[in-house]
Amino acid sequence: MEQEDYLETIYDLLKEKGDIRISDIAEVLNVSKPSVTQMMQRLEKEECILYEPYARIKLTEKGYKKGKSVAQRHKVLAEFFTILGISKHVQEKDIHGIEHSLSETTLKKLKEVSAFLKKKRF
Repeated sequence: MEQEDYLETIYDLLKEKGDIRISDIAEVLNVSKPSVTQMMQRLEKEECILYEPYARIKLTEKGYKKGKSVAQRHKVLAEFFTILGISKHVQEKDIHGIEHSLSETTLKKLKEVSAFLKKKRF
């Protein structure tokens, strides 16, 4: 699991719940609490989160920007795949493989194509 997956999950959970803990992230990502703890320590060293054991997790400005960016890429891909009629299960699997390497240029074009197809009721 990549750092961006964790940042996206933290970003989404903070929007949804406000306060989050290791157990919330472990549940969403279906990983062990020790795995989450290790990643939180790495993300703190990279100044993406504020983390203390047994305390709530907060994103720094840097972590917020990264988490939001990945969440937006995820949203654009999900919208595009939904228009194409791809099932949610397949979408999640495919998006996970694509969202980390998607360029801003491609993302912009996918948004444009999605908007065009929605307008034409594809």
